[in-house]
Amino acid sequence: MMEEKETTLPWWNPESNRFWSILFMVGIILHIVATSSSELGLDAYIHSTYVTVEDGTGEAKLDWGHTRPIDPESSDPDYSPDVGGRYWAWHAWLGIWFDFMGNEVDSIQTGAMMMTALMLFAIWRSTEKLYGTEAAARLTALASVNPALIFSAGRVYPEEFMLIAISITMLTLILGLRTGGKGMPILWLMAPCAVLFGATVKGIDPTTSVLLFILGFVVFAIDESNELLIKVTRRPHRAFIASSSLVVLVFLGFALTAGEGSTISALRRAPLRFSSAVLFSLIDVVLIFMILGMVLWPFLKESLASSMTIIDREAGLLAAVIGGLTTAIVLYVASLWTHESLLWNAEWPWMIWTMGNNGRYATMLLIPCFWYIMRVRQLTGGKKEDNPNEVEGLENLGVLWKPVLVGICLILPLSFFAAVHGQTSWTSEAAEYLSEEMEDGEDFLFISDSTLGMHWLYSFHLQVDADGSRNIIGHWRADTTDWQDELVNQTVIKNRGNLSDVNWLVISPDIQVELEGWSVSKKASAPLMNGGGDWTIWSKTN
Repeated sequence: MMEEKETTLPWWNPESNRFWSILFMVGIILHIVATSSSELGLDAYIHSTYVTVEDGTGEAKLDWGHTRPIDPESSDPDYSPDVGGRYWAWHAWLGIWFDFMGNEVDSIQTGAMMMTALMLFAIWRSTEKLYGTEAAARLTALASVNPALIFSAGRVYPEEFMLIAISITMLTLILGLRTGGKGMPILWLMAPCAVLFGATVKGIDPTTSVLLFILGFVVFAIDESNELLIKVTRRPHRAFIASSSLVVLVFLGFALTAGEGSTISALRRAPLRFSSAVLFSLIDVVLIFMILGMVLWPFLKESLASSMTIIDREAGLLAAVIGGLTTAIVLYVASLWTHESLLWNAEWPWMIWTMGNNGRYATMLLIPCFWYIMRVRQLTGGKKEDNPNEVEGLENLGVLWKPVLVGICLILPLSFFAAVHGQTSWTSEAAEYLSEEMEDGEDFLFISDSTLGMHWLYSFHLQVDADGSRNIIGHWRADTTDWQDELVNQTVIKNRGNLSDVNWLVISPDIQVELEGWSVSKKASAPLMNGGGDWTIWSKTN
């Protein structure tokens, strides 16, 4: 009967498996286009520098200065703390491809293609194990066209790595709950290991992450021993609220005790700005990247209603993960925006437009969100006329096929744009010129506005002096500083790098410069997506 229905459905109907097969192929093509045509994202350049400099010097540090300098308008190569193992997992992955293919952009873009393949396999295999082949195939296809994941893959950001980590973590936990822990000790050990990997991909304190994870899971594992725990862990809406509340308390504890220069301390330094940032973060993370970007909105009404009625430990666990991680991401993004706006002296809230893509962190919730929907469907399964409380899911859309089709049609243009447009920058062309023209031991000075100035400086590093062997130092100054006095008169200012060895200048578009003893060596136009305008490279003439 199902086969007859399948053959009568048009290919564009989401109830047809052909629809999902085509969607998956489109997703694969978009990922290939994104990873082969896009330039690296700014954060990818930063992490590449950590890896290549450590290979060359033995220290995992940014040799041109920290991205959050003491003087927010100037770089200082002498201020560059070693990050140690904070990003161990992510840097290890990037290092594999640099070792295998050399210190080139193409190396880690090849790694990004491999990461996409591993992510899609992890989603398919773990979902199939828990919820069946059809659910797995459809969720994998939907993940393949997610705009934020395509965006991240093209720029070599670690969101797909995080999805692998959470897939392994949740799979082992749910299998453990279903079997009562029988024959699971080794698999259960994989869960905290996956959490550890995830933490050291995003630079989160691994000890705190693992301890909170263990505490939360122990509550679910022993809930039968306490009637109060059962009322929380087996009722999804209560588990969601309890988990979210715990994260808020932990966040407040860290925010009130963290060091003055840390991201999370932004709550203390600018409480009103932080409060407004939380509202913007909710819109960005929950509404844009989750409800719309993941195509969750067609399932939202029935899923929320079911959370108030069903009693199930597995659904409660998934709800707790969703609540805790969503709250953590919203608060972290709000802290990041507040901190960076203070650091750059940027206009609030307009700088959010620059950093709005931070909502992509929410892509790690794709697995728990759809697994929750699939679990609720397992609990309410049956024909609609027999069970009016049945919840539709990806594997059996029912009346939701039209909203799901609309949702996918809404994100596909964004997916195509993320793949075809990719990251653009003018600094890669400038870096290529400098790498060919500069002598070993020379320095250059990069002039731009203060927003993400240090990040843009490091977009030169991989091409100019990847491992530090050429002894080239890149300096940065905001265009509002007195950098010409430093350059011409050799003025030395505290917390700023010494410019006495600078023989090259890189001037960002639309910044007007007149300098005696210097001449323009190269002039070109920046891409329109980077604001357009002409950038210039100057060299000393005497």
